[in-house]
Amino acid sequence: MSATTDLATAREWIGERFAPGGPAEFFLSPTRFVSCERTPDSWSMTLSGEQCYGLGFGPAPPINPEWTRCSIDESRLGERVGQLVARDAWDFYSLDTSTPRAGSKPPVVVETVSDDAAIERILRAHAPHSQVWPGNAEVANWYGVRGEAGQWASIAALVRWESGSYVLASIATVVDLRGRGYVRQLLRGVVDDARRRHISWLGLGVAHDNAAAKRSYERVGFELRANFTSYARLND
Repeated sequence: MSATTDLATAREWIGERFAPGGPAEFFLSPTRFVSCERTPDSWSMTLSGEQCYGLGFGPAPPINPEWTRCSIDESRLGERVGQLVARDAWDFYSLDTSTPRAGSKPPVVVETVSDDAAIERILRAHAPHSQVWPGNAEVANWYGVRGEAGQWASIAALVRWESGSYVLASIATVVDLRGRGYVRQLLRGVVDDARRRHISWLGLGVAHDNAAAKRSYERVGFELRANFTSYARLND
């Protein structure tokens, strides 16, 4: 097994093992990076913070006993990782926004949503478990599309992580307006704006069992990059 605490070396290892736009790139925060470990077929990374977080890939990723939370891709580790217990499953998607896709539709223009109170009302009513809320420092912009009556139908946050990578978060559509294509319109518009901002990749996470949302993301061009199982301590 090889290990490093050098950020530049970790970046090299990521480039050797993963295709561009993979989740390891998105999670590699220069300010939180602690270490990387790898074997011929597996890889893991440790990040510091309020809780020690791990990210693992391959059939037997090296496990840091200091992890208090971790996410393992295609986990074969069962219900436990050391003292950590499986909590949920989620998928990571990414999209290369550096060049327009062949045969893509004309650019979609979406609005910036500056009304924090309106955003909070939508999230609390229609996506209460969202990870990002108005006032969070990492939010670069809130986007929205309106329904036929002029009300906000679907919203999303563009977030810049500590790694410098951009992800979409808190994607929410009003329940009564779902199934009408608003979220796909929103995502196409955000992707077009990301391209104008010279953002080369967008990522997002989604619950593994949220089939409807995943279909919408895939229709816009997002590609599945990882199937994570999240583990945490029992009292967290």
